Amino acid sequence: QERGRRALELAAAGRHNLLLAGPPGTGKTMLARRLPGVLPRLTLEQALEVTRIHSVAGLLPPGRPLVDRPPFRAPHHTASTAAVVGGGPGPRPGEASLAHHGVLLLDELAEFQRPALEALRQPLEEGTIAIARAAGQAVFPARFVLVGTMNLCPCGGRGDPAAECSCSPQRLAAYRDKLSRALLDRIDIVIHVPRARAGELAGNAGERSESVQERVEAGAERLRTEPPRLGQSAAELLDRAVDTLPLSARGRARVARVAVTIAALAGDGEVGT
Repeated sequence: QERGRRALELAAAGRHNLLLAGPPGTGKTMLARRLPGVLPRLTLEQALEVTRIHSVAGLLPPGRPLVDRPPFRAPHHTASTAAVVGGGPGPRPGEASLAHHGVLLLDELAEFQRPALEALRQPLEEGTIAIARAAGQAVFPARFVLVGTMNLCPCGGRGDPAAECSCSPQRLAAYRDKLSRALLDRIDIVIHVPRARAGELAGNAGERSESVQERVEAGAERLRTEPPRLGQSAAELLDRAVDTLPLSARGRARVARVAVTIAALAGDGEVGT
């Protein structure tokens, strides 16, 4: 799954939200679970932030007073809105805050309750979650990389040449409606993960996470210090896309962000068409 691996590398370097879609059994979840291993290492300041959140939630492992690795959270699709974004009489941080500076994996994205997914729109945009109660308001940090996985239809046959989709148009429409346009607009990279061929499965092992992490850290450092510029021809191409696709203003900005990340990983100073 070289295409999926490439998408993970971009997501890690530029902290882009990612959606992996395709038939069952193609390695979507396995790919997503490898993302924390290629994320840049936490700085001391980030590690202290993450440790505070996990301490408040009572989740610090015994004998490990500092969380020094990017956290990984993968709630089940039956999780309530309060479990995902936080809440309760306390209130307490939810899975989105526990994934701060790390990865929030929503496996089988379309099976989550729509209110829980819509509640993620604020943290995806602002990096915080504000929970209002009669006694006052609590604000939790929630700057994470969202990774979603899903089939292309309820039966799982769509997009698989070896299977036949048995879903009716009405069932397909209901499945698509579970994900709002506003939520999808906040996902930077959407990739189709096809079924692997026998020759690919029997081939040589892929690149190890350690070497990918080195490239990711170098690219992230370029993005922080000297981000590539958007060339004039690339900007004109984006302007045409806004009028013809159509591409929203947020979509245009996210396309530009991904392009800048690609250029930074390649060591280029300017984004081309």
